[in-house]
Amino acid sequence: MKKAEKDDSETSRLLDHAAQNASRHVQLETDSVPDVVTYGSVTDEHTEEVANNTETSTEEEGFSLRRASKRQILSFISIALLNFCGACYYSVIAPFFPNEALKRGVPQIVVGLIFGCFAVVNFFGNLVFGKYITSIGSRFLLTSGVFVSGSCSVLFGLLEYTEGTTFMVFCFTIRSIEALGVAGFQTAGTAILTHAFPNKVGTVMGSLEIFSGLGLMTGPPIGGVLYDLGGFKTPFITMGLLLLCCCVFVTVLIPPQPDEQEGKTDVPLLFFFKIPAVLVACGLTVVVACMLDYMDPVLQPYLIKEFKTSPVHIGLIYLLWAAVYAILAPGCGWLADKKKCVPVMVTLGMAGTMVGTLLLGPSPLLTDYAHILPRKLWVNIIALVVIAASCGAVMTPIVNMMLWAASDAGMENNFALYGLVSGVMNAFFAIGNLLGPLVGSALTERFDFPWTSTAFGGLVLFYIVVLLVFYIYDGCLSPTRVW
Repeated sequence: MKKAEKDDSETSRLLDHAAQNASRHVQLETDSVPDVVTYGSVTDEHTEEVANNTETSTEEEGFSLRRASKRQILSFISIALLNFCGACYYSVIAPFFPNEALKRGVPQIVVGLIFGCFAVVNFFGNLVFGKYITSIGSRFLLTSGVFVSGSCSVLFGLLEYTEGTTFMVFCFTIRSIEALGVAGFQTAGTAILTHAFPNKVGTVMGSLEIFSGLGLMTGPPIGGVLYDLGGFKTPFITMGLLLLCCCVFVTVLIPPQPDEQEGKTDVPLLFFFKIPAVLVACGLTVVVACMLDYMDPVLQPYLIKEFKTSPVHIGLIYLLWAAVYAILAPGCGWLADKKKCVPVMVTLGMAGTMVGTLLLGPSPLLTDYAHILPRKLWVNIIALVVIAASCGAVMTPIVNMMLWAASDAGMENNFALYGLVSGVMNAFFAIGNLLGPLVGSALTERFDFPWTSTAFGGLVLFYIVVLLVFYIYDGCLSPTRVW
């Protein structure tokens, strides 16, 4: 009997010792900094609660549709399809619209304004939709945005039967309404995916760039073929019907979103813009958008004039540019989810962009003054590859940068914040889409393309300095912060 009591006492002592060790182990894990930064919670069958009151989901292991839930898979497929169709529609207009507008009596400067009004309306639309996304409803905003865009595309095709002032007025009106539709599905789509994959935002955004790149690659040739087959109206009506089909597809596939349960949530927009890191990310968005678009109206004429490049070869060069961007963007997105890597990746990406812009032309600083490089076509091809690879490294972390900054400032991580970040990022990207081509065209008309590219390289250098100053200053204020 005494022996049994002694054994029970020894067992109790061992159990108490093991419990103390486990308690110390849990305390150490709780005090440590998590490797994965989670912006919110994902409520599906793949999420489980763990002992330290944190959540572990399949996203922490990596972005994979095989391990994703049904809701995540449907959301990603739907938004990816919209990205492809939206990019294809955006680029389908390039081969023929400017010439058609000129033939209908539209001055050259007004043609530029027709393109520019889209970016301006898109900027304000993204800000408004981003702030009030939970009041409107993300799923309704997504589907209605696609419906409005597709309908406007069909109406734009019917402008074939108008000319002169009537043509111009309806161009401005339809493009402005269309910009609101695009802003709606851009903002809602990014917010939905941010909530669906809260731990892999960069990876998902990088993966989406594959579909955007494919759309940009296929849009111009599709537009040219459709224009040859049926004239002005055919590309617009075809793409509009495609978007309307996507609207039906998305309405069926996109599952109910959390904002439908959260209800109306007010997000302090002015407070968000007072966060220094957010302002830096907004400026970065404008700069990278300018780098992606400033060459659109001026590079093709320069290549034809300087190197006698044929239209087919120019098309292949643009195809290479889009392919490099689409292929490397997912890898950049994977790095963008690692908070410690972001400052280095963004800085190196900006440095690569600066080098690429100086090679594009090439810059007279390298050919006429330093005599380092010849003015050859192959130098320009290398420059475009460098720019495409570098811009992907800069673009993919921007959503994460804004989310981290808002979280550090004490803003609540919910669907309303995701919508605000999505709207702000898309809004400032639209500003870059407007300023890049306008400034690029003006500088090329006053000087020439090599000096224009040099000027944009100087802009990138200036913003590299801004980034370095910010990182140093922010690190001194918050030495315990990761970046």
